[in-house]
Amino acid sequence: MKISLIINTSFYERVYSALALALAYSALGANVSVLFYYEGVLRLRKGYEDEGWKEKLPKISEQLKHLRNYGGKIYACPAAMAYHNLTKDDLTDELDGVCGLVEFLANGKDGTIIYV
Repeated sequence: MKISLIINTSFYERVYSALALALAYSALGANVSVLFYYEGVLRLRKGYEDEGWKEKLPKISEQLKHLRNYGGKIYACPAAMAYHNLTKDDLTDELDGVCGLVEFLANGKDGTIIYV
């Protein structure tokens, strides 16, 4: 099973929920990839991953680590990075790479694509 999630929000609760979904699919053995798109890429900035964290929810930084431990892949959109004047060095160390939308969709075309 292949699952591709596109996260286009930086709201903590929505990113948390999307990553919870990605983790659940990963735990079930799915091949999971996550693309942080325009507003979503802001949540990958070093030091901002857990901004707005509420103690009742897991930290996004921890979710990113767990997702990678399950074999999930985490990508940032290069157009979103350029829009927000971000470089790869500005982003979390959990990042697997930079991937444009067309390439991401092409890689996920045989699976399920979820847009958040």
